[in-house]
Amino acid sequence: MIYLYAINHQHMNEENLNTLVSIKEGNTWNYFEAFEKLYGKSIVDNRFSYKQGTTNIKSTLYTLLSDFEFMVNQLTLNKVLVIDREPDEMPDFYHINIIKEGKVIQDYNNEQQYMEAGTPKGIFLYNGLFPLKSSFPAKHPLRSVTFKVSKQALKTVMPEAIPLFDNLFENDEPKGYHAHLSPQMDRLMDDLLNHENSDYGRFLLVNAKAFELFTEFITTTKKLLAEDELHGLHVDDYNRLMLIKEEILGKVESKISMDELAQQFAISVSKLQRDFKTLFSCSVYQFFTHAKMDEAYRRLKSGEFSVTEVGYDLGYNSLSKFSEMFKKIKGINPSEVLTV
Repeated sequence: MIYLYAINHQHMNEENLNTLVSIKEGNTWNYFEAFEKLYGKSIVDNRFSYKQGTTNIKSTLYTLLSDFEFMVNQLTLNKVLVIDREPDEMPDFYHINIIKEGKVIQDYNNEQQYMEAGTPKGIFLYNGLFPLKSSFPAKHPLRSVTFKVSKQALKTVMPEAIPLFDNLFENDEPKGYHAHLSPQMDRLMDDLLNHENSDYGRFLLVNAKAFELFTEFITTTKKLLAEDELHGLHVDDYNRLMLIKEEILGKVESKISMDELAQQFAISVSKLQRDFKTLFSCSVYQFFTHAKMDEAYRRLKSGEFSVTEVGYDLGYNSLSKFSEMFKKIKGINPSEVLTV
């Protein structure tokens, strides 16, 4: 059993109370043990259920075979729950999180990114070397399925998938991949969650849909990789991208150069563009333009600056172009912000 080494760190007043659970990544029982200690409720028939006030948690573990399991999660929390996962040092143990409803905030080196249903980040695949801290927001219902499978288990149930995982995690590096749910996966998630809430034939029906879902995930992932639409990020890539993000945000009053950014962070322009879009779901210039308009809105809203001052301070030589871009992104003219 992998060791659960810390639990229940609380901050300041009750309204802003966060709960921190630190777990060494691995099998699902690590999470269940954490829930037991945190909420003082026992697991019954591989299911953890807890309801008090606005907190409602139901998580069920299904074991298909040794080192091939999945957990169905349905929860609403009354305060933020943060799960800090320590890598399990098992490069051949894979974790697949699929979100049907809700969102999870992932923390990379104190920078936050959303994993959310209906976005290009509805799925997150990573191996046991990848450090990850996830925040589950309060009052946001979450419905998700998490698969945990070893390479050895894959050899038993789906050996044809081994080359795909070898490709995705070449050289046993700590990597993570974001992907979008395919329409078929979305439908299978609906069926699986409906069966999970049924009293008749639940075990058989949920397992059947889980096998279908996993197979569809493999099929979709293989297709995305073949079409060059799936790009993994090493832990070092995530950390570098956070530094690049901060560099861009610090230049809203000037211009950015892809060549200069790439040179500054010792990567190629093509890798910079690809990695940035993988993590932030937009190009560097799209991100930069939105950052400019966010800053413009903040300054206009303060009432301390005129439209002219804001436009010129943010590097626009033409106020008409500034106004046009502001309205395109914010939906209103910059002058309207001053009177809102």
